[in-house]
Amino acid sequence: MSKIVILNAKGGVGKSTISMQVVVPYLYTRSGNKMINYYEFDDENEDSKSFINSKLVNSQQIKVTESNLRDVITDIVLRDEPMCVDVGANKTTTYFMTSLIDSGMIDAIDMIVIPLSDGELDSINAIELYYKIKESGSDVKVLFILNRYNELRDIHSQFDIFLGDKRGFFDTQGFIENVLEKDRNYVTLADSDAIKYCRSFGTTVWELAHLDRDLAGQLREAIKEKRDKQEIKLLSFKKALKGDCELFTEKSLDPIFERIDNLLDRD
Repeated sequence: MSKIVILNAKGGVGKSTISMQVVVPYLYTRSGNKMINYYEFDDENEDSKSFINSKLVNSQQIKVTESNLRDVITDIVLRDEPMCVDVGANKTTTYFMTSLIDSGMIDAIDMIVIPLSDGELDSINAIELYYKIKESGSDVKVLFILNRYNELRDIHSQFDIFLGDKRGFFDTQGFIENVLEKDRNYVTLADSDAIKYCRSFGTTVWELAHLDRDLAGQLREAIKEKRDKQEIKLLSFKKALKGDCELFTEKSLDPIFERIDNLLDRD
């Protein structure tokens, strides 16, 4: 019954995307397809509303104040349920992390996911957060997710700031060198239009990939019956998108799910 927190003080690294597109489907599949409680700690944004049509989650928006945050975190984390906790950036991350450590509830968490893109500030914030986790003395598992990975580029070229110069051209160390070797756990989440379109539909890539509808058959029937062109175009788009989601799930999501299983010692 895993409890996973997604954190990075830097905004725009894809915390909510990774929460809903990766962590929630992972927890859903590993909990016997039970609906997952998704707690969004954020004073400024309500990104969970972007997934209003998802059937995987119950979403709860939590406003962050310093006065009662320890009690709120303790109450949530001790619930006997799998959960995804998505924490907003900037001061929200600071308040949440301090309260999580001070309350001791960091030891009730199974994993902290730290998303980052390829910018320097992303890496700096990711490593500073990692230091706080280690200074707490907790053995909570840490997973870095390198977000918006361009599959047409070499990973060590795109994320050279975090991973370092592996070719030896510039003799530069990556920020990951500041992480204990046993904690150097990272995966990539590929950039994909499938994520963008699924978010527009208020759902997840995983759900559309597993949609139990014969879109190809519906499209063939619509073409055969010479229906309205707009209807045919929409069916064509949905068929193509479902194929993209299936491929994205196979190539990107499934390997991440397996890596989380390994880190959490799941069989």
